[in-house]
Amino acid sequence: MKILFVLENFYPKIGGVETLFYNLTNELADRGHRIVVVTSGLELDNVKSEQLREGITIKRLRSSNRYFFTFLSLLKIMKYALQCDIIHTTSYNAGFPSSIAGFFTRKPVVITFHEYWGRMWYELPYMSKFAKWLHYIFEAFLLKLPFTKFVAVSKYTYKRLRQAGIKDTKAAMIHNGLNYKEFDTVKPEHKYKRFVFYGRLGISKGIDLLIKSVSNIKDLEGFEFNLILSERKGEYLKELYRIRDRRKLNSSVKFVDTMPFEDLKKFIKESYAVVIPSYSEGFCFVAAETMALGIPVVSSGRGALCEVVSGQHIHFSPFSEEACTEALVKAIKGEWSQTTPKKFLLSDSVDRYEELYQSIL
Repeated sequence: MKILFVLENFYPKIGGVETLFYNLTNELADRGHRIVVVTSGLELDNVKSEQLREGITIKRLRSSNRYFFTFLSLLKIMKYALQCDIIHTTSYNAGFPSSIAGFFTRKPVVITFHEYWGRMWYELPYMSKFAKWLHYIFEAFLLKLPFTKFVAVSKYTYKRLRQAGIKDTKAAMIHNGLNYKEFDTVKPEHKYKRFVFYGRLGISKGIDLLIKSVSNIKDLEGFEFNLILSERKGEYLKELYRIRDRRKLNSSVKFVDTMPFEDLKKFIKESYAVVIPSYSEGFCFVAAETMALGIPVVSSGRGALCEVVSGQHIHFSPFSEEACTEALVKAIKGEWSQTTPKKFLLSDSVDRYEELYQSIL
């Protein structure tokens, strides 16, 4: 089978979506499928085309941002769609050109929806009312396009898509998967009294709420909070620094440079807990990876977090500075909830995608 993946970002960019498709494309190539990836070339200085490994070819576009990718990628997608059996894309910006290309080339198009926000767009901070409205309208428009299948990455996201009007015959649920062998070999040399946030710098991630909550803790008992962000620029980052400085948290809240994944796993394994204060999550690779390393999680419990998080954990509710503070204090005292650890196997996820492709073809 020859599969065309259309993705606004791909390896070596870091994030949950990038992790999903890097793992998926590599595993599919291992199983003998031929993979072509059309993606952007953001922040990359190498050539537009490259062979990632045997069986996977990447075609990169020079686009200055993810929104330009929506309009600049169409011709290239159509060119490679003609040579492929099926198109697999993702929300948000890659979805529209993939749908158009599928229509003109008469190829089936699968879209993986990582999260459906709906009216939750209007809850997000640091966005203008117009920007919130635009995102809301574009997401609603995307759901109206004639994709062959909508894949949700969690039961929560599946339920949200069904509520938004996607028919049962058009929807499927496939959890994201991890290769647990990558985590079983991580051995800590020390244990440190530190909480960690790591991942994408995004306004939906609740990083500002976390910093504000830390300032309310009267006795940190030597704990510090490390923020490892995959991006280190933009107005939101400046706002996070301002919040930290205004609340005099320079010694307890530290911004840490991003690091290779092997080093990151070791850093997490040597930490006390990971904090996920998101407004919502469609799945959350950070939660699954943290659990795979056997490290406790403090989370907002919103979206799919209650579905994915297990082991030692604390969920805070409501979504407020006070509730987050209370959860962090409980964590410092070691007052964890305990459930049976869950696993989300990469092999199971890829099996389900293979079955989906075959059923469509």
